[in-house]
Amino acid sequence: MTTALSLSFAASHGAPVLSGRRTVRSRAPSRVVRASVEIEPGSEPPAPAPIVVFGAGGKTGKRCVQVAAASGIPVIACTRSGAWNPADIALTADEKSLVTSKPGDVSKANTGELVSLLNGAGSCIFAASASPSGGSPQDVDKAGLVAVARACIAANVPRLVIVSSGSVSKPLSPVYIFLNLFGGIMRAKIEGEDAVRSLYFKREGLDYVVVRPGGLTEDEPRGVGAVELNQGDDKSGRIARADVAAICVEAAVGSNECVGNATFECYWKDSAKSLETVGFSNMMGGTNQDGDYVSGKERQGSTWKELFAGLAADAPGVAQQGEGPSL
Repeated sequence: MTTALSLSFAASHGAPVLSGRRTVRSRAPSRVVRASVEIEPGSEPPAPAPIVVFGAGGKTGKRCVQVAAASGIPVIACTRSGAWNPADIALTADEKSLVTSKPGDVSKANTGELVSLLNGAGSCIFAASASPSGGSPQDVDKAGLVAVARACIAANVPRLVIVSSGSVSKPLSPVYIFLNLFGGIMRAKIEGEDAVRSLYFKREGLDYVVVRPGGLTEDEPRGVGAVELNQGDDKSGRIARADVAAICVEAAVGSNECVGNATFECYWKDSAKSLETVGFSNMMGGTNQDGDYVSGKERQGSTWKELFAGLAADAPGVAQQGEGPSL
């Protein structure tokens, strides 16, 4: 029987850290770059290319929109209905002017419709996921992601950032086994990830970044200094959706030098545990204690550039789905 505790944990595993606003930005040829530039008197600064956010009506996606707009980046917020006006997301008038909402149901839109949404974008964030009202895991987390990735390539969008899940490549881990009971969502996510890795093999000037959050919370964001990144999918913890959104937006822009074609896990460093124990620890609000598991691939920093430094790109085109029972 599904308990309130299990439902809470399922919902938690699935904004914004507003790192100071920058009023002058320029766009590099490859994707949006935020950097100070000299502006001639009376001239306008170059406008950054927009970020397209799929799943903008979801709990993490709406925060991606908020972070991008608060950073001065135009956003195309794609939702199933085409409307975007979450009651719990506060934007200033200037920030609202940067958000354009459009219909973009990844489980139903055809290639032409997706390409039309993506034309001229500097990057794309895929934050869509299955829900009772939004399609099955196979339709959204796998087929929907593949459709968006193909459209990004066709539209020549430099970077695709994907919100996935920690433990998704470890089907024998307790977190994977539990969450996969919900319609096979973990299997759909890793199959979608691996399809993207195959699609982006030897794509000059185009790349992807897979962000695998730990247990998602609705807490206030803690900021870059509280976050730890890891690679290898053997360590996780809790993290606010607001912090995940900030990671996604920062990875989508070029100034922080996040390596392309990379996959990494993210969580608050004080909640980090090995995959064998993290599920129970997340539910109980556990913290990292001296002697807890260290993978050797942890990344920390006081700035986004420091946090992303040293991340390794994936082996080109190589699948990461592990072996084990799955639904």
